[in-house]
Amino acid sequence: MKKYFFLFLLSVALNTISFSQEENKYVGTIKVQKKGHLIKTQYDNINFRLVGIDQYGNVLDTAVIEFKISVTIRGIFHSEKNTGPILSANMQQLLDRADDSTKIFFDNIKAKDRDGTVIDMPKFQYMQGFRNSEQE
Repeated sequence: MKKYFFLFLLSVALNTISFSQEENKYVGTIKVQKKGHLIKTQYDNINFRLVGIDQYGNVLDTAVIEFKISVTIRGIFHSEKNTGPILSANMQQLLDRADDSTKIFFDNIKAKDRDGTVIDMPKFQYMQGFRNSEQE
């Protein structure tokens, strides 16, 4: 009887060990993208548009719903209000003619957060020849 009981315990122990090894081969990492609230907007000079940035650094392409752009090119001041994130064709042509030291001012920026609420974003300026923009 002791012999059978010992064999029974041994088979249970082996099954438990083999089951735990099979379970571990499916263990992996799940990557979850954190989504937060909008904290700033940036100018994308490649696509001539404004994008929203949330608190984790995620880019929201369609966050900006309205903004005003102001720029002085060759002594002439230009200002235009846009709806949507993309600059108008007229303003894109003006910026193409500007030199690298031109400052572009963005203000009256309204953006839509992930939950649908409209937020007034802080104004900022962008210098065409440099990579970074300055928040005011």
